[in-house]
Formats: sequence, C-alpha cells, structure tokens
Amino acid sequence: MTRPLALSQQQIRAICEGAKKAGYAPVIQVGNILVRLIPEDHAIPAQPDRPIDPGEDIEL
Repeated sequence: MTRPLALSQQQIRAICEGAKKAGYAPVIQVGNILVRLIPEDHAIPAQPDRPIDPGEDIEL
C-alpha cells in the first residue's frame, strides 16, 4: 500500500538538481523522515562479506 508524498516527484527532483548544480548534497525532511542524498563518489561502498546489521538480540 502506498500513500501520497508530502512533496511531488517533480519537486524532489528540482531540489536534488539545484543542490547538485550548487555543489551541495540535499537533505530533505518530510515529517519524521530525514533523507540525506550524497554524491556517489562520497558514498561508502557496501561490503558483501560483512553484514550491515549483525542481528544481535538485546533483552530489556
């Protein structure tokens, strides 16, 4: 099930393209969700031999 976004795809695309032209990485917050987009050349590549989340169980 999907629900409408607070921003349209066109608005998000315009924010991202404008930030890229200005040399910035956009940070978009919609409600409680924060989306930070960084250039691919600054991203940390995934390491397939190491799990992202070790899945440790914690009892409270």
